[in-house]
Amino acid sequence: MPVFLAAADPAEHVLPHTLFDIGSVHVNNQMFMALVAAVLMLLIFPTLFGRPVAGTPRGTTNFFEAILQFLRDEVFRPALKEHTDRFVPFLWTMFFFILFCNLLGTIPLAEIIFVLTGKQHVGGTATGSLSTTGALAVCAFVFIHVSGMVQVARDLIHGVHGHHGPQHGQPAEGHGAAAAGHHGMFAPLAIVLAPWLYLWNFAPHPFKPGPGQAAVMWLADVPFWLMLLVLELLGALIKPFALAMRLFANMIGGHIVLAVLLILIPTTGIIAQLGAGLPVTVLSLLMYVLELFVAFLQAYIFTFLTTLFIASAVAPEH
Repeated sequence: MPVFLAAADPAEHVLPHTLFDIGSVHVNNQMFMALVAAVLMLLIFPTLFGRPVAGTPRGTTNFFEAILQFLRDEVFRPALKEHTDRFVPFLWTMFFFILFCNLLGTIPLAEIIFVLTGKQHVGGTATGSLSTTGALAVCAFVFIHVSGMVQVARDLIHGVHGHHGPQHGQPAEGHGAAAAGHHGMFAPLAIVLAPWLYLWNFAPHPFKPGPGQAAVMWLADVPFWLMLLVLELLGALIKPFALAMRLFANMIGGHIVLAVLLILIPTTGIIAQLGAGLPVTVLSLLMYVLELFVAFLQAYIFTFLTTLFIASAVAPEH
């Protein structure tokens, strides 16, 4: 049977298909492609950047270094500022893992392997699975809020929690926190208090009494804070859900359109096939080009939004 007739249903090109079992775990093609993307990253990046390069980098090293530097200087640093270097490894890893998964999905590995071995559905887009995009979103969610709690703990230890000056989160250079007029907290106590303070500042306090104001204002502030906290917590859950759904939908959409275009040819008569073949081929090539652009764009969007969420968690005003 011809390769393109192997699946008359366009959804067959994006649905998961079990390849083999490991105990009670069913390993499907999308899980396998996620593993391939991870292995490629473990092979490529240590090889290219495992040791210092003398002189100007060239070829593949220059290509990846340009992307890494662009992300750090133009995407991460404007949002994270002095916190950038702490989060760059996680954000770089997330970007390239998503990108590799997306790009591997544009390669017709399933068709090539089917022609060579007769084995179907070996290949696919890992990010075309809600399991993959959901796992990425959960990782981002945990990292965002753990980073926020860690930042609160660091500020407590340095004695600068609640001080939102230009050196927030850092002791005065060359003098330490004491020279800046702040007294640090004992580290174990700071670690215990950090999650509660992070939650306390997670929602705004519209009626919080300022210096010299009556403490009775807390009676109005706390109920409103509780209502706003519920909304903020819902927003914190919706954000990763939106990240997962956006990446998932964008990555399966193009593949379904390509599958529909290819199925149009054999479903028409012989004369019509001659007339439909050329425009369908041209449209398919254009769709592949668009898919390549979307692969980069979706990796960028997912990482960019994660950067903004991390920045909001560690920013002084949060």
